[in-house]
Amino acid sequence: MAKTTMIGKQEIIIFARQLALVVDSDVSIHTGLGIIYEKSDDKKLKIVIEKMQDAIVMGEPLSEAFNDEDVYFPKIVQSILKIGEESGELANALNQIADNYERELEISSKIRAAVTYPIILFSLMTVVVFVLLLKVLPMFNGILMSFGGELPLLTSSIMAFSNWVGQNIIAILVVIIGLVAGLTFYFRAEKHRLTWDKMLFKLPVIGQITAATTAVRFARNLAMLIKSGISINKSMNLVAEIFENSYARQKIKKATEALDADTPVEVAIESLNLFPAVLIKLFAVATSTGHIDIMLEKAAITMEQELNYRLERLTTVIEPILIIIISLIVGLILIAVILPIIDIMNAIG
Repeated sequence: MAKTTMIGKQEIIIFARQLALVVDSDVSIHTGLGIIYEKSDDKKLKIVIEKMQDAIVMGEPLSEAFNDEDVYFPKIVQSILKIGEESGELANALNQIADNYERELEISSKIRAAVTYPIILFSLMTVVVFVLLLKVLPMFNGILMSFGGELPLLTSSIMAFSNWVGQNIIAILVVIIGLVAGLTFYFRAEKHRLTWDKMLFKLPVIGQITAATTAVRFARNLAMLIKSGISINKSMNLVAEIFENSYARQKIKKATEALDADTPVEVAIESLNLFPAVLIKLFAVATSTGHIDIMLEKAAITMEQELNYRLERLTTVIEPILIIIISLIVGLILIAVILPIIDIMNAIG
């Protein structure tokens, strides 16, 4: 599946909502697709709609038309549409897809919001430190040296570091950019991607958020598929495909293989060591009651609440830590400047 040609989640939501309205109206699907085509600004979606109209003219069902565009729509969308079409609940299936993607976008936006502020704060902190090192300190260095005498160890050390940074700033930036580019290229390579994706689950704080996000997406999408009437084995296989994280995808596929070998669902899920205990326990209850989709939806709600709490806590904890760090750095630089001034004043006095 070509990732670069995949239609975005927001576009899928809008398209699914619009198509659901068409299905519920007296307008033919072919005509409705034409209306959606005229209102859409997404070039990829327009290409898909044109091909869908051609497929429908040839007498193919809508789900098959979606299936022809495997490069544009996830397989999970195609499967739910097929079930919805066969059961006569196509509009409900489309709205279900839109609801699910809306929740996923909501989680993604919360994660972005939680990470954006610390990144901005860290960037500003870095700029302030570099300005102090490259502009402010050299100016004071010239003034202090003009008075003569020996500078305190702290002052001379920071001044020396400031001079070194000023003389080698280009080389430092080249090394930093080279390291970032090199690591990005290294971990983007298919053979190293699994290492990075696995690391995301192991890192402090980030690992907890990654695991929680994965668990919520897993539970919600699996519930949607099972509710649509797709078998749990096939549902698990489809859910695995939605994850960009190769480590999560590999783990869930292993669980699918275990299910194919008649391993109980809760045992297959627990053996992955990927999901929180609450999901495992609810799976055990669900398999005994036969209401897996309902239990999974409840688990998704519970885990999403936990994720929201973690994200709020992350912002609350990181902000004061970064402020303390920048205060210590700036304070150290100020002390380094003030110390020799105090010595000079004492000598004059």
